[in-house]
Amino acid sequence: MKSLLKVFTILTPHQIKLCIALIILMFIGALFEAVGIGALYPLITIISKPEFLSKHQAIAKIVAIFGVTTHRSLIIFSSLSLIAFYIFKNIFMLVQTKLQIRFSMNNQKDYTERLYAYYLSKPYLYHVNTNISILSRNILTGGTQIFSEILIYLLTIITELITIFIIWLMIFAMDPLTALVVAGILGPLVFFILKGFRKIISNQGELRNKNNQKIIKWINQGFGSIKETKVMQTENYFIEEFSKTFDEFSDSSRDFIFIDKIPRVAIELIALGGILVTVIIKMLMGADPANIVPSLGVLALAAVRIMPSLNKIISMFNNIKFKMPLFNDMYDDLLAVKNNKDLAERHKIQVEKEAITFENSIEIKGLSFRYPSKEENVLNDVSFSIPKGSFVGIVGPSGAGKTTFVDILLGLLPPTSGSILVDNRDIYENISSWLNNIAYVPQSIYLIDGTIRENIALGIPEKEISEEKLEHVLKMAELYDFVQTLPEKENTNVGDRGAKLSGGQKQRIGIARALYHQPSVLVLDEATSALDNETEKSITDTILKLKGQITIISIAHRLSTLEACDFKIKFENGKVYR
Repeated sequence: MKSLLKVFTILTPHQIKLCIALIILMFIGALFEAVGIGALYPLITIISKPEFLSKHQAIAKIVAIFGVTTHRSLIIFSSLSLIAFYIFKNIFMLVQTKLQIRFSMNNQKDYTERLYAYYLSKPYLYHVNTNISILSRNILTGGTQIFSEILIYLLTIITELITIFIIWLMIFAMDPLTALVVAGILGPLVFFILKGFRKIISNQGELRNKNNQKIIKWINQGFGSIKETKVMQTENYFIEEFSKTFDEFSDSSRDFIFIDKIPRVAIELIALGGILVTVIIKMLMGADPANIVPSLGVLALAAVRIMPSLNKIISMFNNIKFKMPLFNDMYDDLLAVKNNKDLAERHKIQVEKEAITFENSIEIKGLSFRYPSKEENVLNDVSFSIPKGSFVGIVGPSGAGKTTFVDILLGLLPPTSGSILVDNRDIYENISSWLNNIAYVPQSIYLIDGTIRENIALGIPEKEISEEKLEHVLKMAELYDFVQTLPEKENTNVGDRGAKLSGGQKQRIGIARALYHQPSVLVLDEATSALDNETEKSITDTILKLKGQITIISIAHRLSTLEACDFKIKFENGKVYR
C-alpha cells in the first residue's frame, strides 16, 4: 500500500485537485449505480403485487399527481421513470469517463514531454554514464504506464470499492443475512487472491521491465550498426539475441496474463454459490418463496454489477503490481520532473545575465579535471592562452586529455579546479551566452533524417531559417555547387544518419552547421581523421579559408592537418607543452 501511495507524490498540487475532483465524480457515479440497482427492488415488488397502491396510500397520493391511479399505469410509470434514470446515469458515466481519459492523456502528454526535456537538460556526464535504452524506455513507456494505467487504475479501484460498498449497504438494508453471507465469502477470497499472487506478479513485472529495456537496446544496436552488421554478416547474432530477449519478455507477459485470469473464474463460481447458499439458508429458515423473489432479483442484479467490479479491482491491482517496477525505477526522475524548472525558463535566466563576448583572448588557468568514478586527474593544472583569430593545433597521444579539455571548453564538463576565462570572465558565469560564441565539429557528424537545410540549421524552426545565411555557409563549406546538382537542392533528404551522403559531404554539412550560427570560435575534434587523404586535404583547405576570420581550435593526430597552425599545444599525461 505504501508503494502505491508513492504514485500520488509525483503529482503537482493542481493534479492532486483534479484527482480529488475525479474521485468525487466517481463517488457520485457509484451512488447512481447503487440507486439503479436498488430501484429494481420496488419495481419487482410493484409488478408482483397488484394491491400495492391500496396498501401504500402515501405513494398512491404522490403518483396520482402524474395521473397514475391503476396498477397497470403504475407499472408503466415506474418502468419509464427507471428508463429515464438509467439514461441520465449512463450519460453521466460517459461524461465522467471522458473527463477521466482527458485527465490521463493530458498528464501523460505533460510528463512525457517534460521527461524528454528533463533528460535533454541533464549534464553531459549523466548521458555518458546512462544507457540510452533506459532513457528511451522511460520516455516511450513511462508516461503511458504511469498515467494511463497505474494512476487511472488506482482511481478506478477506489471508485469500484466505493461502488461495491454502497451496493453492499443497500443489500444490507434490504436483507442483512444475504449481505453478511456475501461479505463473508467474497471478502476473504479477494484478500487471499491479492496476497497470494502479489510476489509472483511483482517478479514478473521486474523481469518484463528489464527485458523491455533490452529489446530497445538490441533494436538500437542492430540498426545503429547496420553497415558493419551487413559487412561482417552478423545479422543472425542480433536476430538471436533479440529473439532470446523477446522470448523472455513474452514469457513474463504470458504468465502475468494467465495469473490475471484466475480470479475471474474463482469469483464467478463462489458468487453463484453464495447466492444459492443464501436461498438454501432462507428456505431452511422457513421463508416464503414469494417473498424471496424480489430480494433474489436485486441480489442477482447486484451480483452482475459487483462481479465485474471485483474482477476489475483484482485485475487492476495485479496490473499495478506488474508495472510498479518501472515506476520505482523512474521514481526519482519523475519527482525531479515535478519540481524541475522549465528548460526555457532556466535558459531565460542565463540570458538575463550579462552576455559573454570574445574580443581579445581565451585564458586557461590552472585547469584540472577528474571524472567522479576515477582517482587520478585527466588534466593537471593546465594553463595556456589562445589569442582571438588564431589557429591553434591540439596534439598528443590518445588518453592525454585533449577531448576532455574540449568538453570543458564546450561547457559539457565542469572543471574540478581552475577556470577558462574569456576576456577575464569565467565561461561558467553564463555558459549559455558562451555557447553562442562557439561551434563544434566532431569526427562523426550526426545527421537527422531530414533535409540538408534542416540539418544545417539544426534546432531552428523552419520559418526562422535564413535563406541568406544558408546560402552563405553552403558556399563557405564548399557544398553549394553539389547542392545545386540535386533535384530538390537544399530540400533533399539525407536519409537516416546521412545514409545518402558520402563521408566528405557529411563532414561539410557539419562545418556548414557550425558556421551557420556565426561563431567566434570553431572547435574541430578530429574532424577529418575518418576521411581519405584527398577528402581530408579538400576539407582542410576549406577550413584554412576561415583562418583569421574566426578562432580555430583543432584536435588532430595527423600533423599534416595542422601545418598551417599559428602554434600547437601538446597534451601528454594530463599536462600541456608548447
